[in-house]
Amino acid sequence: MDHPAVNIAVFALLLSLPWEFGQMWLYAGTSDMSHLTGIQICMAATFGDAVIMLVAYGIIAALTRSTVWVHAPKSSQVAGFVLIGLAITIAVEIVATRSNGVFSWRYTATMPVTPWLEIGIAPLLMWIVVPLLVLWFVKRQIGHLASRS
Repeated sequence: MDHPAVNIAVFALLLSLPWEFGQMWLYAGTSDMSHLTGIQICMAATFGDAVIMLVAYGIIAALTRSTVWVHAPKSSQVAGFVLIGLAITIAVEIVATRSNGVFSWRYTATMPVTPWLEIGIAPLLMWIVVPLLVLWFVKRQIGHLASRS
């Protein structure tokens, strides 16, 4: 349980789920779906968020040659972690909002969008706020575990 990747995954799941539920009303068709379908969609998005955070963690770990960089992250590592997540999210949003497949979606008129890419501000904000919170919680958790041993 004290490995940073496990903690990243746990806190990503715990913090992404409320965000996903909170922004659900900004996506078209959600008011017409069953609660179970809405929960399933939010859970799938939450697991996707956790995977993206694990990928970002892994890339920073590979670049720094350290799996414990989250113990005392440098600002460049934090920025890299957030920017990798943002880049993946931008790519996913562009593909998903411009396709008509199983993993596609549309925004409601209430979703603020970026003028240049026409992708939602809410998912972009999520990839600034939630990863920073995840890193903060992971650093505290790992420090707490280290002090107990």
